[in-house]
Amino acid sequence: MTDQLLARIEEILWSDGPRQDVWIVVDGARTIDVFRMLIECHLEYTCLYSGPLSPDLEIAAPYLVQLDYGYRDTRRFIRRAWGESLGVFFKSDTSLKKLKRHLKEFLVVRDEKGRRLMFRYYDPRVLRVYLPTCVAAELRTVFGPIECFWVEDESGENVQEFHLYRFNLVQSTLSLASTTPRSRPPFDGARSQMSDGEGRPFRTLTVRNEQLVAFSRAEARKFEDWMLCHLRQFFAPQCQFLDEQEIRQRVGHGISRAASYGITGQRDVCKYIQLMTVFGLDFDTDQRFPWASEVLRVPDRSGTKSEAKILALQQAALGHLRGA
Repeated sequence: MTDQLLARIEEILWSDGPRQDVWIVVDGARTIDVFRMLIECHLEYTCLYSGPLSPDLEIAAPYLVQLDYGYRDTRRFIRRAWGESLGVFFKSDTSLKKLKRHLKEFLVVRDEKGRRLMFRYYDPRVLRVYLPTCVAAELRTVFGPIECFWVEDESGENVQEFHLYRFNLVQSTLSLASTTPRSRPPFDGARSQMSDGEGRPFRTLTVRNEQLVAFSRAEARKFEDWMLCHLRQFFAPQCQFLDEQEIRQRVGHGISRAASYGITGQRDVCKYIQLMTVFGLDFDTDQRFPWASEVLRVPDRSGTKSEAKILALQQAALGHLRGA
């Protein structure tokens, strides 16, 4: 990260001046560097997990860190976290104790069937999908004493800012390339009436089916983007005459065809699409490749797992190439 980029991020986070109201929830599970930085830093922080923790869980836990403007350790966190999905920044003038209590409440949520789910809202890839799906009551619950959230966008070249105004979500995209001074937009004056993390009973947050679908779509899009780069890099001859939209359509076709055979794991789907790229879109039904149909159409009752099926398919394909 360049000094210019760092200065622009600081300008956005501290647009009201060098106050002690900017925080980050950083994800220790992403890299051991997070825990190392926490041990070495002189910033105030606390683990969001409660009770005695095993060493492995302590290292992988989420931590709430108060950032001091212009401080060396603050800048170290920003440089390491930005563009790596290591954490979510936010603004709040509440105490560390109250914020911890508030943020802990969302570590575990329930789906509409009542099943408990771990909620990694402190991953910017999750939060930027989740907040736009929330209804007013959910927004009031999640924001509580928090004025606004900041997360990196998919490219890492922009800041996505989320805040409430009259209990409605306002989303802004701020370019890190811009040097134009920016005044802070109005936030919800009723924020003081929301939860401060004390004195109220808490109901476990429910993630609705529509929100789970939104997460699934975001994951599918992320996998699609990765496959696009992967195919262009490792299967350049097969992709040289295809534009981006055509490659995406082929990836979508491969995902669908793989799923019809019970192949759903990302690594296995990737391998299926690789074979499809080499042998053709419909290699699974092509009479020139009877080995593909023989492997893929093994009845589900056989207990064949996705990984075993794709391994057998790769071996059959290799045998075909060696005999060609």
